[in-house]
Amino acid sequence: MSDQNPPPAPEQPKYGETRPTEQYGQPQQPEYGQPAYNQSASAQQPYGQTAPAPSYGQAPTAPQYDPYAVPPPQAYGQRTNTLAIIALVLGLTIPIGGIVTGHIALGQIRRTGESGRGMALAGLIIGYAYTALVILGIIAYILFFVVLFSTAGLTHSSGYNYNT
Repeated sequence: MSDQNPPPAPEQPKYGETRPTEQYGQPQQPEYGQPAYNQSASAQQPYGQTAPAPSYGQAPTAPQYDPYAVPPPQAYGQRTNTLAIIALVLGLTIPIGGIVTGHIALGQIRRTGESGRGMALAGLIIGYAYTALVILGIIAYILFFVVLFSTAGLTHSSGYNYNT
């Protein structure tokens, strides 16, 4: 076996220094198997980002990504009519209020083009249905007592016969 020593590793440059053979502005072959920077692939950005189009006289630059930046506020959809929300809540709790505010909300939605038509209709339907159920319950309650008292008067017998 021959005694072969590997060649000494090149000395690493200190921070801020360049190797004597390197010059700025020229792409160098990367070390340790890192992929080379390709001038033609500069249009591709990592993670699916695209570079903004350069203005006249400017070189293209990579977009700056700040992972700690607060995202810009998003525009939410159309504004919801407030009376439509109130109509839905009142339709569940106070049905007459749901009916009244539901009709007013539908008129405002038709005039202004706001969203919330479904909530206003739900408040109206629930309000009308709840009101109808309450009215039917009151009628049934009254009929129950009318039938109870009318049958109680007909079947009243004390067990004694007063005709003799």
